[in-house]
Amino acid sequence: MKKLIIITMLFIKPVFGQIETSLSQWESIFQTPELVIYFDGIFNNLGVLVEETGEKFTIQHTGTSFEFKAGFDIKKVDFVVPIKLQNIQNMVNHANDGEISAIESWRILNVLFTPMTKVTLQTPVLSVNWRRKLAGVEDLTHVYLLNPSGEEASSHTLIYVRGQWLVLKGLHGAPRRTYRITPEQSLDYQRKIFSAMQKNSLMAWWKFSKYYKNWRKSCSVTHKV
Repeated sequence: MKKLIIITMLFIKPVFGQIETSLSQWESIFQTPELVIYFDGIFNNLGVLVEETGEKFTIQHTGTSFEFKAGFDIKKVDFVVPIKLQNIQNMVNHANDGEISAIESWRILNVLFTPMTKVTLQTPVLSVNWRRKLAGVEDLTHVYLLNPSGEEASSHTLIYVRGQWLVLKGLHGAPRRTYRITPEQSLDYQRKIFSAMQKNSLMAWWKFSKYYKNWRKSCSVTHKV
């Protein structure tokens, strides 16, 4: 029995050591002014799930800095983002020089792109069918997050079915509209819809609807199906 316990601890110890390293790495890099500004208006409380270790922690954007807390309350976080250990290391690398380049912005958004879309579309205002039709939102959409380097873009598919939105990685079905969005356009959209979600008033959603109809003209095309 003692041998079994020792062997088990040999396997467990490195994992928990990595968990501490992951959180401490993000605590240090997220205090840079550039990242505080970059994520301003994107979220208030972000839940992070490290896929390989199961670690959970919360990043709170206070407006002037970030605060970290182990674990998260699913009812209190704005988004839950599943990440890999490599994503953490990539974020450290992106923040080393204190600047966020266009390609680094794409890599950051590439991690957040699909999870944030899933949560925003779960908002009751966006999932009611007659409101969806009134806003002119198609029921099957392809979305590309364009890579500034010209390499292959990230993509996901939005499908409205039985009163709810499905968000799938990759391209599925024949779309009624296709979006090709730059990182800057994605950030602008996210700030606008997150603001509407926070205020959650008729006026806020009316303003967002007006913004959305103009915004999509610059980054999408429709298809006849």
